[in-house]
Amino acid sequence: MPQSPEFDLVVSGRVVLPEQVLEEGYVAVRDGRIAAVGQAGGAPPGAKRAVRAEHAYVLPGAVDTHVHARSEPAEGITRCTEAAVAGGVTTIIDMPYDTPAAVPDLETFTEKIADVNAQAVGDVALYGTIRKEGGLDEIERIAGAGACAFKVATYEADPIRFPRIPDGELLAAFHRIGATGLPVAVHCENQDIVDRNVASVDPAGRTDPLAHGRSRPPVSETEAVGRVLELAYGTPVHVHIVHASVPRSFDLVHRYRQDGVRATAETCIQYLVLDETAALHLGALAKINPPLRGREHVEGLWRYLAAGRIDQVTSDHAPWTLSRKNNPDIFRNASGAPGVETLLPLLYHFGVASGRISILDLTALLAERPARNFGLFPRKGCLAPGADADIAVLDPEPVWTVRARDLHSGAGWSPFEGLEVRGRVAQTFVRGRAAYEDGAVVARPGDGRFIPPAGWAPPPGPGR
Repeated sequence: MPQSPEFDLVVSGRVVLPEQVLEEGYVAVRDGRIAAVGQAGGAPPGAKRAVRAEHAYVLPGAVDTHVHARSEPAEGITRCTEAAVAGGVTTIIDMPYDTPAAVPDLETFTEKIADVNAQAVGDVALYGTIRKEGGLDEIERIAGAGACAFKVATYEADPIRFPRIPDGELLAAFHRIGATGLPVAVHCENQDIVDRNVASVDPAGRTDPLAHGRSRPPVSETEAVGRVLELAYGTPVHVHIVHASVPRSFDLVHRYRQDGVRATAETCIQYLVLDETAALHLGALAKINPPLRGREHVEGLWRYLAAGRIDQVTSDHAPWTLSRKNNPDIFRNASGAPGVETLLPLLYHFGVASGRISILDLTALLAERPARNFGLFPRKGCLAPGADADIAVLDPEPVWTVRARDLHSGAGWSPFEGLEVRGRVAQTFVRGRAAYEDGAVVARPGDGRFIPPAGWAPPPGPGR
């Protein structure tokens, strides 16, 4: 009687590990986890299913820590995670700024966990947040329910859904969040500078797309970054600066790290691919916060990526529909753009294929460091025995054109429309199960799971 195969799945190809690429390598999977990683030296081990990627890269699934799945009702968790797995992103961390209201308490947080488990096709971790004032007692309760981080802002887009947290409240929150051991991600923009600039350009008739960037100069970001880092100084909190758009923000993070602050920072793929001139042809589709910057800042970010001064790259996926992006007055349009599906291929094309960074850099920026920064490592972010079998197969050869009609987000558009890209995700596996292959999402709602941080355990229930 023939023996059954030792493994459920073996994916072979150019396996990308933190320090090297295993040519003719393999990743073997059993019961949804990685059981072995090695070099075949001939034929890889037997499995119920064998995937021969050959010349393609076998990567750890990307971890996108900056996603807004429920800010736009046309998107939602299912559409967002479909877009994610189609782009090799096996885990997203979803922001708490849902429509119509945020996630600042235990009740809304636990409701969202249930929605994730019912609707996701890929894995999802969650942020919590706090109210503008008077909501600090929910911090420990949300942390206890399995949040992997908190998110706050120094700029107010909406007093209920996306409030500006006053500095005193922010400092108190840093102490309490720090005590939980979770990071806090911060949107850093100076409200007073932005409001003053908008007030000066709007009455003057400057409502064209470029006016948005003029109203948010680099100092409106860097002042807020410096203030947040100074508030974090002397507290135990790990502060993570989101969507930094200029190199100086990373200089400030580096300086405060030297002073003992636990600080990390990300940039987003749009700040590496597009510059402020994109607004001339994209109009309000290019409106994001912070805004697209001048070419000198784009090139500076690439230099910092190559030098290892940027911790991670995210999408800041904000899938507004075109109805929120078609007002001729730039200030009356929603800010943000979809991008979770194009994150990995664009960073490969503009980074690795262009010789700016290595394939090892790419996996560090998109997988290992995000997972480490947000407490998901080593379950996520690596190809190692014991980790979840989250695998992205990236074929470096295909040249394709970004077209919104081919993408999976409910937004229906892309700021990268028309870009010619080399390298495309061929297959994605989430916990050893095929999620995307042959050009189609094959996972179903409910296949994805809510993912708490490493070391989390559910609180004891009654009678336990």
